Formats: sequence, structure tokens, C-alpha cells
Amino acid sequence: MSGPSADAPRSRRLLYGVTASLIIVILAGGAWLLLGRGHTTAGCGSLVKDPRVKSALGSHYSSGMNCSELGAAVAVSTTGGGPGPRTRAQADGMKQVLLAVNDSLDGNGRAVAADLRIPLAEALAGYANDTQEILDGLNSEYNSAGGRDDAAWQDKAGYHFSAYREQLVGVLRAVAEDPAAYAVLRNAQTEWGAAQLASLSAGAKGDALSVVPAPNASALGSYDAIAADVVRHKGASSGDRWTDAVYARLRRPTTAASAVAGSALSDRIAGKWRESLASVPAGERTDRLRKQGTFMFTAWAEAVGMDRERAEPVEVMCRQSNETAYFELARSLGAS
Repeated sequence: MSGPSADAPRSRRLLYGVTASLIIVILAGGAWLLLGRGHTTAGCGSLVKDPRVKSALGSHYSSGMNCSELGAAVAVSTTGGGPGPRTRAQADGMKQVLLAVNDSLDGNGRAVAADLRIPLAEALAGYANDTQEILDGLNSEYNSAGGRDDAAWQDKAGYHFSAYREQLVGVLRAVAEDPAAYAVLRNAQTEWGAAQLASLSAGAKGDALSVVPAPNASALGSYDAIAADVVRHKGASSGDRWTDAVYARLRRPTTAASAVAGSALSDRIAGKWRESLASVPAGERTDRLRKQGTFMFTAWAEAVGMDRERAEPVEVMCRQSNETAYFELARSLGAS
């Protein structure tokens, strides 16, 4: 933008200067409205320098890496590019990266650099078993291992990490600015929930039956709340475009490294859910997603031939778990 000529009268130079300043302010304001919360020109320099990140990446670390290279290194070092189980180094690394990213949010306008959002979502997708329990908040083992200095622990499914719910939610909310990243995370929860449902015995009763579908519905309720907050900050038109982009991706199987290998039954449950999204009108899509946890349990119950008398109380529990998680997190985020 050119300034006034050197020989212009002082009053005209002042007018030009004020006009230029107003244009810059208007353009900046317009860009904020278009981009919304979470977009920043900040890079990943502070994360690259963070000793926790350096330790987590190991041999994949380079002091001169950009955001895209950092994202690729995070994804491969924390998951190995394949399904679980995870190693101790991978799980500890995932926790340290999560904490480093969460700690960086306040200094970056609660934003994660654009090139880092999808690979970070893909890394976390490989820990859908852990993120589900952290979001649900009712697993005492995860609650007791959420401190910064608490290390990964092992069970028959491999190594796990935990963190405090607000730390995980902060990172999930930041990466969710990208609809593709949000879809990666939600699809990972879908795959994990389906795999857990498929592992249930058809004759399960009481707590042995509800222990799987209720936490799945709860975690999905948290993702519903995160989506609502993204849309609220983006405004009507941008929010609609974000929702449309998410919905299109939720109809496709995930390509991220999953927490566990699938089975014929889990693929059937997840596939039935994706197929159900095809015919939902745009105005009903949010309500449809809010019913996902219940839908998945019903799909499993029908697949194994469970009678309605046993299935209906669990469906009620799924709806309650989803609503409780949604409203609690929505209030926290300010999206209710």
C-alpha cells in the first residue's frame, strides 16, 4: 500500500495516514471474522525447542524442523504408523507432546499451527482407548495417572498414558479448527467404540454390558461439545461450511493409525453408522451426531440378536451419558 507524496500538505498526509490505518484495521477484522478462533501466523518454534518434544521425538527430532515436519515426526514417533499396542516410549512421548502443546496454547491465542493440526490429530487417534477414558473421567486408573510426572503404564493391551481432562480438551479443541482433524479424532473414537462393542459377550448383563457403550457415548458427547464450540466461534456461514466438511469425512473410514485392529463385527458396526449419515438432511446432522453412541450400541445389539428388553435400558444409559458429557463440557467451553 503506497503512502502520500512527500510534497503533499500536512493535512492531506494526516488524512491518508488515518485512512490507511482504518483500512488495515478493517482488513484485519475481516480476516479474523473469516478465519475465526484458532488461526494464527505463529509457527512451531517454541514447540521444537521444548525439551519434552525433543525427548518424545527421539531420532525423529531435528532442531530446524518446520510445523509440517514436526507433525510428521510426532505422528510416527508416537504410533509407529500402525495400530496398537503402544510401547512405553510411544505412550510417554504422546503424553509429553500433549502437555507441551497444551502449555503453548495460552501464548498462541489458544491456537495450534495449521500444519500441525492433522498430524497431531492422527497421533491422538492412535490413542483413542486412552482419550476415551480421559474424556469420560470415570476410570480411576486414568484419573490417578494424570499428573505431569506420571509415566505410562502397561496392561495386556500395551502401554497407556493419561492426562487431566482439561489438558486433553484444550488440545482437541485447538486442532478441531480444521474439520479434517476433527473428523480424524471422531472417526478414531467410532472405530475404538465399535471394536469394544464387538468384544462384548452377547450374553453380558448389568455392568458387564454397560461398561463399554456408556463410556463410548460419553466420549462422543465430548466431541459433540467441541464441535458446538467450533461452530459457535466461526459463526453461521463459516460454521456451516465446517460442519459440512466434517460430515463428509465422517462418512469415510479413518486412515489414521488406530488404537486397535478391527474385526468383522466392529467393521459392521462402524460401517452401519457411516451408512446412516448418507441420507440425513443438513439441518438434522447435528442431532444425528448426538445420537451416535446409542446408535452404535443398538447396531451391536441387533447384530448379536439381543432382545429389546435387555437393550433398551442400555440405550437409555447411552443417551444419558452422552447428554451429561455434552452439557458439562459445553458449559466449560461456553458453547451450551
